[in-house]
Amino acid sequence: MRHFLLEFITGGGLSGQALPETLVREGEIMIQTLLNELIEAGYADIALTRDKRLDSCEHKAKQYIIRKSIEEELQDHIRQSDIAWLIAPETGGCLAKLADVFIRNENVFIGSSPDSIRIATSKLLTSRLLSEAGIKVIETRTMDDELPFSQIGWVIKPNDGVGGDSCYFIDDEKRLAEILAEKKNNNFVIQPFLDGRHMSMSLLVYDDAVRLLACNEQYVDIKEGVVSLTAIGVNECLFLKDEMMSLATKIVSKISGFAGYIGVDMIEVKNELFVLEINPRFTTAYAGLSESLGFNITKKILDTFLNKRLPDIDITDAVPIKVQI
Repeated sequence: MRHFLLEFITGGGLSGQALPETLVREGEIMIQTLLNELIEAGYADIALTRDKRLDSCEHKAKQYIIRKSIEEELQDHIRQSDIAWLIAPETGGCLAKLADVFIRNENVFIGSSPDSIRIATSKLLTSRLLSEAGIKVIETRTMDDELPFSQIGWVIKPNDGVGGDSCYFIDDEKRLAEILAEKKNNNFVIQPFLDGRHMSMSLLVYDDAVRLLACNEQYVDIKEGVVSLTAIGVNECLFLKDEMMSLATKIVSKISGFAGYIGVDMIEVKNELFVLEINPRFTTAYAGLSESLGFNITKKILDTFLNKRLPDIDITDAVPIKVQI
């Protein structure tokens, strides 16, 4: 049984473009975790693509070096495998477009439906849909809409951005007006800044059912107005597991088609959870899950798709693990 792995950033998706250091670092963390855990689970026939500018992976996986465009050979790699794993950013519809390619060419695709990915890709659409379902969200508006009220400041970011890419905090209205004028036609959205605790939850979803894998702390740094994620405390927020499980169930019931690993970013304010965004793909927290839970989470995800049902998972005794970025 051959597995094909594509981590877009390190796997040649940006061939001919600059390689953002932060995204490369996060991509390396995720692809190495996936590779290690598949090997640990007993799978030896593994193939992946690799950007020519990066060193080869140390493992004995078949590595295809991408020198020009990954699109030229991607379909062949997918068709030659039995199971395919995709890690890619949502930006520019990248993840949804690749999911379409994988689904058309693969027997078993470990990932969500393109339609659910397209919804989650848009922070604006996600906010509106969840709000309609009675789920607390961070108010999200377009750059030409009325400014949302805030006593602290605002955050602007791409509507389809990934991680902290191009995410800015502004607490001066004059400076905000200047940036709004600059970014108005660049698909950016604006949100009021909430003074709370940054968190995320890691989920395993299949057939519109969900298991909670982790309740995470997010360590966020703001320097000179630039917002960045520096570390993830996997299962450091277990005291909110019941609230997070309830929220996860509501999200999955509202947006159909999620499958596999899903990450949800939130801010906790006075014991209430406000959803920031949904990531329909592996996130950096994935790298600490197996150690935290005491079992191979990659095998659990794979078994979910092979057996077509979710496993029973209890995170009560999970151990907190910090993943540095």
